[in-house]
Amino acid sequence: MKRLQIIQEVFKKTDFETYLEIGCYRGKTFFSVNAKYKIAVDPFFHVLFMKDAVLATIKAFRNIRNKYFQLESDVFFEIKKDFLNRVKPIDVVLIDGLHTFETSLNDVLNSLLYLNKQGVIIMHDCLPPNKGAALPTKNFPTLEEQSKEESWSGAWCGDVWKTIVYLIKVHPAELEVCVINTDLGLGIVRFKEGVPKKEIIIDKNVFLEIDQMTYDDLIQDVENLLSLKNVNYAVELINDIALQRKSL
Repeated sequence: MKRLQIIQEVFKKTDFETYLEIGCYRGKTFFSVNAKYKIAVDPFFHVLFMKDAVLATIKAFRNIRNKYFQLESDVFFEIKKDFLNRVKPIDVVLIDGLHTFETSLNDVLNSLLYLNKQGVIIMHDCLPPNKGAALPTKNFPTLEEQSKEESWSGAWCGDVWKTIVYLIKVHPAELEVCVINTDLGLGIVRFKEGVPKKEIIIDKNVFLEIDQMTYDDLIQDVENLLSLKNVNYAVELINDIALQRKSL
């Protein structure tokens, strides 16, 4: 079960309406999601993205209310607060933007400000398949960085996995956090039931400590560091979200 399947099932089994996707590329996932309100955020939509947006709207009514923001995610959350407050709560968030620890952590923490108490954040690329895919860098790996890593194959997950490690370490009381072992690692972030919702800020000391971790550190203790779940957990997750919504 991959990210689109999980997202579709969550919307299918709940009364959720609002979906946010950070990092859309050509919109293969975004346009396919069947939600009433959908928000796309990307600093550089693929050259064919808007063409695909028109075609997607013609083919499926679900895309007629889509909102598109060609902005870096930090900028989006900073200058679109009025918009976000109007549309909140956001029920499902897919984070698949810049694959760095800092950016992915900021995307999660910003999303939590608007997330439905029973909602879910899904993070792509949380379990890099090899050291090359896990190269930590500020943007996409440079040609020089690629040439120095024998296992480089063109696929880049970056160090998004560090955000999972950080959240598990710093916020075990407030958040349920794990990674489902499918689709290059799907990070799951949810509020724990019965815990008051509050703004979460970054602990800089812990951030710097985790930022020094390497892919070798991850692999040596991957199950504990990521609270790794097998793919069957996706069904449990979907059913649990649906149950929570029905109990309201």
